[in-house]
Amino acid sequence: MAGNPEGEGRAQLLDDIEAFSRNGPPVPEERPAQPAIARDKLVFPDLTRPPPARQGVETGPLAGSRGRAPPGGGGLLDRLRQQAQATQRQAVKHDADAQMRALHLSASIEAAFGYFDDMVCQLEIIQPAIPADFELPGKIVFAQMNWQAGAADFRLRPTATEDRHYETASVRFRFGAPQRLQEMRDAAGVEPLRKLLHDAGIAFRLDERRSRDSLLEGGLFSFPCEVRGGFLFKADYPANELTLRTRNLGRFGTMEFRLQAGDLTHETLDDLAQLMLCQPSRFLKRFRRSA
Repeated sequence: MAGNPEGEGRAQLLDDIEAFSRNGPPVPEERPAQPAIARDKLVFPDLTRPPPARQGVETGPLAGSRGRAPPGGGGLLDRLRQQAQATQRQAVKHDADAQMRALHLSASIEAAFGYFDDMVCQLEIIQPAIPADFELPGKIVFAQMNWQAGAADFRLRPTATEDRHYETASVRFRFGAPQRLQEMRDAAGVEPLRKLLHDAGIAFRLDERRSRDSLLEGGLFSFPCEVRGGFLFKADYPANELTLRTRNLGRFGTMEFRLQAGDLTHETLDDLAQLMLCQPSRFLKRFRRSA
């Protein structure tokens, strides 16, 4: 005969209550002690190591290659990839060509500096005579001069790398004679002569003659028989050429030339040096002035 389940459950509940009243709560099963976590003992995962492979995960051509497309068969992605590679190769070649042109231009200016730096040292010893006269309007003649002093200098181009690119090379010189020159001018001629001497780089002294009413009546100019001049090479790296600016070279006045790096040969530097020393020179025939 089958028992009544509801009655049996009630009887079991009564037995459990009576056992709890006699023995207290049941003792829990023992488990291994969990280690306490301290802040200074935390270990962070090494993100540089790949995660361990998980079982049941399928691996295929795209596994572990996020953002990498499967090889195509001449589709749009392949054409774009080929164009990108060609563009990169062209950019690398362009940068290499630009670097070679910059090195060539810098080497040309460096060679020009070395040439004239050595020449100035020799001229300081020899102090040769200057065979030509320099003349200003009004028949003001600077004659019988010798080389007095000179100097060569250079400046490097500021770069973010360790490359030494020459930006400029320059030469300064001074011709002179022992005598002093004097020029008298009336009131109307004082200012024109003052400007003329200033533009030519001539240092002068002016003794003004004034009336009782302090009106300018004239002036006596006194200045040394001396000519100062020079020239400057300046690199234009974006245009891959250089500018030559001169002052009082062979005559009073300024000139400007646009040259290529290959123009600064030993022959060109010889022609320029001969022009500086007022000797026969082909420089002005070989190169056209730009200003």
